[in-house]
Amino acid sequence: MPTRLEVFPADVKVVRDYGPQAQPEHLRDARRGEIEMFSRHSASRLTITARNAFPALVSQMCLTYHERQLSGEEAKKDLHAWLAALRRAAPGVGYLWILEFQTRGVPHFHVWLTAEFSEGLWKRLGRAWNRIAEPGSRQHLWWHTEERFDPRKGIQRSFMAWDMKGAGYLRKYMSKEAQKCVPDGFGWVGRFWGCSRGLVPEPTEIDADDLPIPITKLTRRLSKYVEARRKRGAAVGRKIAEERGRDYEPLKLRPTARAVRSSARLNNATAALWKMLEKLESV
Repeated sequence: MPTRLEVFPADVKVVRDYGPQAQPEHLRDARRGEIEMFSRHSASRLTITARNAFPALVSQMCLTYHERQLSGEEAKKDLHAWLAALRRAAPGVGYLWILEFQTRGVPHFHVWLTAEFSEGLWKRLGRAWNRIAEPGSRQHLWWHTEERFDPRKGIQRSFMAWDMKGAGYLRKYMSKEAQKCVPDGFGWVGRFWGCSRGLVPEPTEIDADDLPIPITKLTRRLSKYVEARRKRGAAVGRKIAEERGRDYEPLKLRPTARAVRSSARLNNATAALWKMLEKLESV
């Protein structure tokens, strides 16, 4: 039986309290091994974090290397130095970063920020990354501080305004498996993503006893809403793919809270929950 709801900026988590749970015996002496690829579980945690970031992530910066060959440890050291410069340039900013590898095996980072795009911030962050990563390269400085023209994509910048659109882009982004595996001989890589402390706020907890109707009934209604929205989204995606002459890859619809026995998360259900509660309390 669910005992409470945890309400995040975008998601609603249905919590079942099982009491203290003993750690499985086979995990008691286990040690974490070296990370070799971007796992599905890590990708799922990433999308949850991006979707529930508050304030929302509204800009993106790309940090690349042009001529320098380096190890994972050196790349992470550069990233942390740049994040320190970011916090000085925009105090209180929230961020989420992802590590990827180019086809030539060189790492680069994508960083999403809660700070709005501005010309001044772009120039300052671009110069900071050049000073940290490749201070002797004028090409590197130009790429991170000036506009450039791509015949296919138009005008490009290393820093731009961003609309996360429910983290859907990140799901597509993480499908590029070739960029998520550690190249042979690269060495220590560490985590593939990270975020600032407090990027996702603590959830609002609603006990089952405080709800206007039984929690199982409310959860069932909310789950049906989530399932219906997913089916509508899949139908729209299929139609767009057909119009553009592309192959449609259907998404696997995960079971919702009313279909599983464990705790479950209802994606993008917060707005619907508040509307349901407002309507029920007004009756």
